[in-house]
Amino acid sequence: MSTRGALTASHFQPIDPQPDDTKPMLNQTNKTLARIRTELLTTFSAADWESYNYLVRWLQETDVASHALKVGDHAPNFLLPDSDGRLHSSEELRRKGPLVLSFFRGGWCPFCTAELCALQAAKDEFESVGATLAVVTPETRDFPRQLKRSLRLDLTVLSDVDYGVAMSYGVLFRVPDEIKAHYTGLGFDFGARHGSPEWMLPIPATYVIDAEGRIRSAFVEPDFTIREEPAQILASLRQVASTSG
Repeated sequence: MSTRGALTASHFQPIDPQPDDTKPMLNQTNKTLARIRTELLTTFSAADWESYNYLVRWLQETDVASHALKVGDHAPNFLLPDSDGRLHSSEELRRKGPLVLSFFRGGWCPFCTAELCALQAAKDEFESVGATLAVVTPETRDFPRQLKRSLRLDLTVLSDVDYGVAMSYGVLFRVPDEIKAHYTGLGFDFGARHGSPEWMLPIPATYVIDAEGRIRSAFVEPDFTIREEPAQILASLRQVASTSG
């Protein structure tokens, strides 16, 4: 695939660490993720479409998603830092009830930021059925904190240092050279954003994990533009609640 001049016209814009007086971004929470996806796809440049089609086809052909954990599997335990450097364990996050754990690519991805805003809007409903919400990104340094501030998020954003948790869930892949060239052309340096020389990303995935650590719902999608709707996550949580105790 090529990485010619259209790259500079791409709609992909990163959220980078900024001074504390940066104006926060406004959220839109009255649309489904499917509708937002449709709108975002209309902004794709020719190079975006080429990269998108290549990556999705590559992920499908290499069957990366088949390695992801599934319903009934035991969720691996972890200990990760949040955007303020505080450590959170999976056992702690599940202490009061089920855990919604969502993997996203980073603040540079508009489909990820749309998903985070939708999860923020649904957070109170999740908590009303006793659930805890946490999101996991490979981004480190000040990127998660700035992401929260820019999107006005009140979420637990965890940095997957050295990609260990995404790997244990089977949702991690090494970025193909063709895609690396595309994102490099857009000015992204995942090595710097992730604190690792290895360019790796998670397939967007959302898990509902019960208090005992068993996966009760799994949404894993190689097409990074498609995310699970919060309404479906809530339905899974209610199903967990109805079969607990």
